Amino acid sequence: MMSSACVASTIFCITCLLCELNSSLAFSSRSSSSIITSWSSSVAHIIEHIVSPPPLQVTPLNELTNTRFPGPDGVDILAYTATNNNGDGKNTIILLHEFFGLNPSIVEKAELLAKDLGCTVIAPDTFRGTVTDFVPKAIWLALTTPQERVNDDLDAVCRFLGCSNTDSGKNLAVVGFCYGGGKAIRYTTQRKHDAATVVFYGSPVTDVNELQRLNAPVCGIFGNQDAQFSSSLLDNFQSSLNDAGVDNDIRVYSGVGHAFWKDVSQIERGDQPQTDAYNQCTTFLREFFSSSTMRVDDTIKEAATTSSTTVKSRFLDSLDRPYDLNQGSKERTGLLNDLIQNGDSIQQPGSLESFMPVAPGRWRVIYAPHMTTMSGLAGGEFSVQYDLNDDGTIISHAKCNFPFYKGFLSVSGSFGSVNNEVCRVDFDEAWIKASNHENDEPYPNI
Repeated sequence: MMSSACVASTIFCITCLLCELNSSLAFSSRSSSSIITSWSSSVAHIIEHIVSPPPLQVTPLNELTNTRFPGPDGVDILAYTATNNNGDGKNTIILLHEFFGLNPSIVEKAELLAKDLGCTVIAPDTFRGTVTDFVPKAIWLALTTPQERVNDDLDAVCRFLGCSNTDSGKNLAVVGFCYGGGKAIRYTTQRKHDAATVVFYGSPVTDVNELQRLNAPVCGIFGNQDAQFSSSLLDNFQSSLNDAGVDNDIRVYSGVGHAFWKDVSQIERGDQPQTDAYNQCTTFLREFFSSSTMRVDDTIKEAATTSSTTVKSRFLDSLDRPYDLNQGSKERTGLLNDLIQNGDSIQQPGSLESFMPVAPGRWRVIYAPHMTTMSGLAGGEFSVQYDLNDDGTIISHAKCNFPFYKGFLSVSGSFGSVNNEVCRVDFDEAWIKASNHENDEPYPNI
């Protein structure tokens, strides 16, 4: 039976969502049906949590956490860290809480995962100091905590753990529940492409272009009575992962709804399907940690993971991120010089006869130390691609993500030969496109 306070809370939250829905229908370019589906899911989320609230215990974070480290914006991040002394220190899990905030249930799950997998588990507070057991406040916290801020906080967690780079020798998985599950897969698609992802009944990502960024597998755990996620949405999630070429294990358990794994005692008793879901999660993570298999572009993977001692593979082995700009270092500069001087490159690379047969196409810049230096100084990042055409014209698009500017900086011009050893590029036009949308495209020309 719902109390009058719960009824009032439900009405208040649904009213707020309907106000947002009205605004979205008035101003959004998306179809009305897709918006209504999205907000209907949110309303279902509210009702499910209020009618069947989890048995939460709110504990002050200074009593619950055992770890503190510097985060972005001058704030400290609080977290609970569970360790296993029998592990080798190579495997780490970031565990993301539900929309109630970091609580004892998450701490118990962190301890269980650390014990069973022999790894380190860190559960950060993504709400920066706030916890609650009041559903309307929990919803408000989830709605007002932007993904970008969570991404920045999780980057700080990775720096603290020493696994910011893929050459750190550590394997990382990001596991999240409900709100945390949605944040987890968005963090791995947007920032941490080489981390495995486990989504416990969190909002899926179904955009194939976003999922294609992942270089590691995805595990999804849902209930067939969860009013938030229709069977068609979950089918779409799995088919999109398949289309993106991402290894995945997506399962929907019968007879349960949202947030069906509430606490560790369910696993200790052998409750079903909670125990099966937990075993799915741990089996998935154990296989990932043991294999460290990553899905990357075949040509890059062939060169970067080979045991060959060729100068090309040595340079590619030194890179942190095959698809993105890598920071400069003396080691990489030396390896690049070695590649230029002694690699199996084409003869007379500056001559038209040599480079024109292979130049046309789209090229992604993976090593530009001057740009990564500028990125660090300005507190952002670039992603750069070149489009080289058969007629000798070139267009470059630099995607910029900085506090003072988000969007594209584009230039166009021509490329050609100076002599048999040196090519030239001349840019004579430039244009910009400001955009906050992750999947937006640049203007193709001026």
